[in-house]
Amino acid sequence: MQPFLPWRCVGWSDATPNFFVVASSRGADWSPDGWMVDGAEALIQLVLQLGDVSFSVHLLARNKADASVTLCRVSGLWQEAGGKDKDVVHYWYSTSDGETRRCWPAASGTHVKRPRLVKVLSFENG
Repeated sequence: MQPFLPWRCVGWSDATPNFFVVASSRGADWSPDGWMVDGAEALIQLVLQLGDVSFSVHLLARNKADASVTLCRVSGLWQEAGGKDKDVVHYWYSTSDGETRRCWPAASGTHVKRPRLVKVLSFENG
């Protein structure tokens, strides 16, 4: 497997949640300090590839009130249990402040009632 290639510039949008995964310690010389991933599926794929690397996960989000950008510590990734559409998986993330939010575009502004959730990944010990 080839190592991830570093980029000097990364663009992002609020179309999907953007997670910033920060390595707690660098392993081999080629390993990056962190990764920016677009959406829950990409986050799951990256975590599966990381193996024994310890890391923390943060959500890169824009504040609707003043368009400022914040990083929020993510403690877990969840999926809806028994949704209406069996072919589409809806993911949620929980934050270190105890909030659980749907992985939905930040600009949507829709409030969704929290359904029954099943934990996919935990980032508590990262």
